[in-house]
Amino acid sequence: MRWMLMVLVLMTAGCAQDLSELGSIKPSDEHNLTKPKLEYFGVAGFLLRWRDEAVVLDPFFSRPSLLQLFWLSPDTQQINERMPSVPEATMLLVGHAHYDHLLDVAWVMNHKTPNATFYGSRTAGHIVRAEVPATRKFEDAEAKMAWLPGPTGPRPIARDDGWFTSSKGAIRAMPIQSSHAPNVTRVDLMGGSYNQDLKALPKAFWNWKEGQTLAWLVDLLNEDGTTAYRIHFQDSSSDAPYGFPPDLGDDRRIDVAILPVASWVNVKKYPQALIALTQPRLVVLCHWEDFFGGNLEDTKVLRGEKDEPAMYRIVRTTLPKDAEIVMPMPFSEIALPAIAK
Repeated sequence: MRWMLMVLVLMTAGCAQDLSELGSIKPSDEHNLTKPKLEYFGVAGFLLRWRDEAVVLDPFFSRPSLLQLFWLSPDTQQINERMPSVPEATMLLVGHAHYDHLLDVAWVMNHKTPNATFYGSRTAGHIVRAEVPATRKFEDAEAKMAWLPGPTGPRPIARDDGWFTSSKGAIRAMPIQSSHAPNVTRVDLMGGSYNQDLKALPKAFWNWKEGQTLAWLVDLLNEDGTTAYRIHFQDSSSDAPYGFPPDLGDDRRIDVAILPVASWVNVKKYPQALIALTQPRLVVLCHWEDFFGGNLEDTKVLRGEKDEPAMYRIVRTTLPKDAEIVMPMPFSEIALPAIAK
């Protein structure tokens, strides 16, 4: 079976690599920054506070070992210790439904973000409903996602009603049709979808089916409704032009592009095509560290991924000269660039 192949590959890929494998790259480790800032949870998880609201992206803290992949459950101790209580969070966005992006979401919603609406694919919604009561709102992001007219683009097309706006109006988010990179076996081993609510969270990792993968545009809005920051978020590497932001007709440059490193060598024209299109002022590289168990105080480089420095160099050489690149340590902070005038 395909899932057995993936486990064998992961187990034979060797131990997680020490940070020395990054060569001259020095992951940032900033703390106690003044707002506005991104707070990085590790993998593809972020918290972004803006005005009197906040948005949470892909929160994941459990980090099960390889053997625990056969009997998954949220590590509630780690979530409680690592995830702050964020009652001001009104939006929780997820890009796809694999366990390393969705396993902890129900617990986070029930215990850490009591006022957040969940936005994700239909499959993600069906999974989370196993533990999140019907009184908590779920928004089907597939119904509004910017759609790609063909596999070669040129880029997704926004729908007229494509934005979700937060309850207090400080944040808006647009889902974008994206795709998921093949795994270390060069095959997407956890594809598929669910068509009805589950009764319990899946235990085996292969039952955390991917569903429709999404990228997100997130606008942080001024009080007059204009955009102060535009952030592009992907939680999986994808073949160009999947995940590309649509042309919104406002000539707005992307302020921050959040790009995952995992499996980047398995997709085409990533990340250079996306960077060339968006011309971001800041690139944040995520999903670069090992998340299979281990000591959270001793960060390692993701096993099986030996080309982080190569991706870093591609990003650096493709970025505009005035742009910055950051590869943050888990549980550190990233300052947003100054608001463009």
